[in-house]
Amino acid sequence: YHFIFPRGIVIGHYNSECEYGNATLSVDGSSSLGGSNCPSGMGSVTFGAGNLAIGDYSTITGGVGNTASGVSSSVSGGYLNKASASGASVSSGYGNEAGGTYSAVSGGYGNKASVHFSSVSGGYASEARGPYSSVSGGNDNVASGDYSSVSGGSGNTASNEFSSVNGGKNNEASGDYSSVNGGDSNSASGSRSSVNGGQRNQANRPVTIKP
Repeated sequence: YHFIFPRGIVIGHYNSECEYGNATLSVDGSSSLGGSNCPSGMGSVTFGAGNLAIGDYSTITGGVGNTASGVSSSVSGGYLNKASASGASVSSGYGNEAGGTYSAVSGGYGNKASVHFSSVSGGYASEARGPYSSVSGGNDNVASGDYSSVSGGSGNTASNEFSSVNGGKNNEASGDYSSVNGGDSNSASGSRSSVNGGQRNQANRPVTIKP
């Protein structure tokens, strides 16, 4: 036998203040007298407590106080996380936001993936704000150039296209295709320039590649 529920299914507590969408599922573990989840998007799903699945086909599969407002966005758990663009996802952690189309935050605290196809993999207070940029852990790191990356460390910045910083602290790769590999307070500002560790080193002249 098949059971068809066009409006949706609520397991646990019903949220009288929610305008449930069509074909939704809410498993509401709220300890209050009324429910606190609200799957208002069409085909949306909420588990946990105090979660809002606003985007059509969005899903929240656990945690507390999370919001999935983009179409087909998802939050897997954690606390006060937001997936606010189409296809965006947050896996866990606290206060993270995936705000770009198909952006992703895997965990940590206070991280942001704010443009399309950007990603942050853990750590805290870091941001991937360039298209296709990535931050892999650490804290207070920023990857703002197209295809830029920061791999851990603290206070590092990769601000130009294809630039990268691999660990260390307070390092900056601001030239296109530039790189800083660890160390402290190093700067690679020339095109295709690089600094390999140390402290307060600068590579500010472009590297010329002859055919």
